[in-house]
Amino acid sequence: MVKSNVLVIGVKYLKKLVEKKIKNKYDCNIIVTGKTGVGKSTFIYQFLKRFRGFKIEDKLTYSRDETIHLIRDFKESYVWNDELISSAFKRTWFEGGQNLLIKVLTKYRDHRNIVIGAIPIFFTMDKELIKLFRVHIQILKRGLAILHVALEGRQYSDDLWDVKHNKILEERWSKKKEKNPNFKIPYHKYSTFRAYIRFAPLKPKDEEYYEELKSKKRAEAEAPSDKESEKENFYEKILNMVKDGKLDGNELLKICQFNDKSFSSVKTRLGQMLRDEGDGKTLRNFLKDSGRKNDSINSYNNNTPPPSDVGVNDL
Repeated sequence: MVKSNVLVIGVKYLKKLVEKKIKNKYDCNIIVTGKTGVGKSTFIYQFLKRFRGFKIEDKLTYSRDETIHLIRDFKESYVWNDELISSAFKRTWFEGGQNLLIKVLTKYRDHRNIVIGAIPIFFTMDKELIKLFRVHIQILKRGLAILHVALEGRQYSDDLWDVKHNKILEERWSKKKEKNPNFKIPYHKYSTFRAYIRFAPLKPKDEEYYEELKSKKRAEAEAPSDKESEKENFYEKILNMVKDGKLDGNELLKICQFNDKSFSSVKTRLGQMLRDEGDGKTLRNFLKDSGRKNDSINSYNNNTPPPSDVGVNDL
């Protein structure tokens, strides 16, 4: 699979390249991709454990909020998000947490952190986040990966990964593979290719410790926080009031303004909850048309308070 005249490096050499970048006062954001079971986490652990001061129990995370905390509140440190798919998937327009992640990654580049995340498929990442990751490690199989580096010097194009060109190559290789199952894909012809990387398996004790931490930290990340629970309770409470005919459009607008929330965003969330119930009902079936298309500040002139059982802290 690996041609003799193509550069092949190890994890130790990759570490030196990253250290050089950090010493030049740059951050280093790395994305690691590959199918389940090919060794993404093995590669990341083998890579990060070579750095002085890295402690997996402090830097391994499955939470977007903790990822943001580690980037924002530490300098010259490490961030390992082992399931970046939950933090960096393509956004819907109201995904505020992901917008914050993009903002933090951009704003705190001078912290010179090494941020590394694992995701199955590269282009399921948000397109704005992809622009902030300049190194892509593609795991082909256990022990073998590809080092991709984003193209530099492009002033008038945001296609740092040369998608158009590399997509044509992949389509061509796919057709050849269909005709000849033994066809060997020349990965080194990607325009972003820099080297193959060989890496060893984890020692049994390291793998066992990683698996224990993964189970613990994943469970912690998936457990709803008090704030999330309060937010869900708010929407459930509002939806029940709407379905019971206790709120019309004007009253819902006042609640949103009182809590400094977007009227249109709240309606979108309530509408999604109704669709999830599967009864075919929409918000319009319950909510009287208030005649307000946008969040108007004129309603602040009306000092009528929102219903007493919805508090400011519910959002």
